[in-house]
Amino acid sequence: MHKQAISPSPIGPSRHLIATLCVLAVIFALPRMASAADADSVRLQFREVDTLFANPGQGWMSQRHSPRGEPRFPCSVVYIRFNWADAEPEPGRYNWKLIDDVIAAWKSRGATVAMRVMTCSAHSAGYYSSPKWLFDAGCKGVEYLVGGEDPTSGGKRIPRIEPDYADPIYLEKHGAFLKVLGERYDGHPGVEFLDIGSYGVWGEWHTKHPAPVAVRKQIVDFYLRAFRKTPLVFMSDDAEVLNYALAHGTGFRRDGVGSPWHEKTWIGSKKYAAVEGMADTWKRAPVVFEWYGDYNYLQSRNWSFDAAVNFMLSNHVTLINDNVGRVPPEAMPQLEKLARLAGARFVLRELAHEKAVKRGSALNLNMKWANVGVGKLHHAYVLRYFLLDAQGQPVVTTDSKADPRNWLPGEYSLAESLQLPSTLQAGEYTLAVAMVVPGGQLRPFRLAMEALEKEGRYEVSKVKIE
Repeated sequence: MHKQAISPSPIGPSRHLIATLCVLAVIFALPRMASAADADSVRLQFREVDTLFANPGQGWMSQRHSPRGEPRFPCSVVYIRFNWADAEPEPGRYNWKLIDDVIAAWKSRGATVAMRVMTCSAHSAGYYSSPKWLFDAGCKGVEYLVGGEDPTSGGKRIPRIEPDYADPIYLEKHGAFLKVLGERYDGHPGVEFLDIGSYGVWGEWHTKHPAPVAVRKQIVDFYLRAFRKTPLVFMSDDAEVLNYALAHGTGFRRDGVGSPWHEKTWIGSKKYAAVEGMADTWKRAPVVFEWYGDYNYLQSRNWSFDAAVNFMLSNHVTLINDNVGRVPPEAMPQLEKLARLAGARFVLRELAHEKAVKRGSALNLNMKWANVGVGKLHHAYVLRYFLLDAQGQPVVTTDSKADPRNWLPGEYSLAESLQLPSTLQAGEYTLAVAMVVPGGQLRPFRLAMEALEKEGRYEVSKVKIE
């Protein structure tokens, strides 16, 4: 389309007036702390930040057994797998050091440990992942040969043995091991969750020699009885038993994200048609994902890295295993986005309250909060309000009536009332908010908002007490 040129003209009073009106329009369009209509109140808006946080129980999972250097992204959970043969080298003699050392190594970083027991591993250094003494006691098994050039098929191509999971000796001995494991680690503050492993290659619940469904449910029951406090996550490869596990409160995980087949064979597909409530599991239990292979492997198969990221986000991921290897700079924004949005991510967007209140009365807060993550909060955090004195010490502390675990992705309006003691000295105080676990077992939950933060408390406003 032809545009008509406008001839320049000298700036006269009319141009000055137009420029002034434009400036005023911009000024009045900006967010304001107060207006003439609400001169007695304070209204604030807060900018959302993109900072990556290591909030407890969600986000990126390191797979390092010790914190050598910095993990790829801030992480609050470390993931390990171990062979039953290494944890119980002799009947009734346990090597808890392989777990305890990892818990101790990451404790100073504030990270907990998630784990899986394997009874069959295509990466084992030798013939046995289940103890040799198990087979010496008469447990039947099947020899298999996997591994080789494809890194996702296993490690060194050597003969290994997989137990017969339906063998009564296996069920008796492994059930006894899981009972002892639960006695030691159920509810342990250093343990985040357990995979329900123990079956199939790598404990992923796929095998060429499947046991009957009743036997597989029996293995799930071993975990359900042994771990009543620590969350459990079931492998989604076994769709027949997944329904049983989810009905008993477990979360689920998929190891194999990045493969188009895995992404298509998922919720809503024929394989999972009989699994009730799978699409809503994330609303009550963790959802965990692992890459099929590292970035270079995905590229070598012409599999879409972006599709894998979007698959995890659209399925409300809680935690992601860091097995993606080296990622080129151009792909890092997508990976950072995944780490940032996994689980819950809370922002206080708006806050309004009275400028001044009298001692012995109530300070009324009207807020707009948002969960901008793709998941939900699974730990028992509460929203807590503080009035801080001039030295930054709390003089009033009040817990919210809202439960942030109920805040699924979306926005929430919240009205609260802070009762002020009549003995409170007159003066100006700082209003602060925090998300904390009563008793302090976990560190405060970081909020994705631009505000001064000290010891987990976000200073959001000032209020005058008369």
